[in-house]
Amino acid sequence: MGNRESDGNTAAKLLARLAEHSARLLHVERAPLPGPAGGRASSALRLVFEVGIVELRPAAAGLAAVPLPPGSAGAGLVPADEDEPWWALLGHPLVRVQARPQGALLVQFRRDEDSPKILVLEPEAGGVAARSLV
Repeated sequence: MGNRESDGNTAAKLLARLAEHSARLLHVERAPLPGPAGGRASSALRLVFEVGIVELRPAAAGLAAVPLPPGSAGAGLVPADEDEPWWALLGHPLVRVQARPQGALLVQFRRDEDSPKILVLEPEAGGVAARSLV
């Protein structure tokens, strides 16, 4: 993975490449927005997979993704491993990604036959929010 920022459509393609290899989610970090929005939205959401790191940020076209090499430090980020919905996904593979309207991404962890967990990663309040669908 390089170190170039990508917009919403490319963010979906980057995560889809991880899904093609069933990359397992190992750790999640976030930079909560100040105030009430910080409970759900983050100025940055860092997903650490066994093969690399993807940091999602708000962008004009929805979400931007920044691929980072394994071991990259995240300044100003706090662990989110025990937060909803991430605690239930650690160690599980990313298997499907789909771009949605308004720059959102639909992501599925675990295969259909393995009790899938589906999230929407979307721009919200000038940040990135994760919302469980299933």
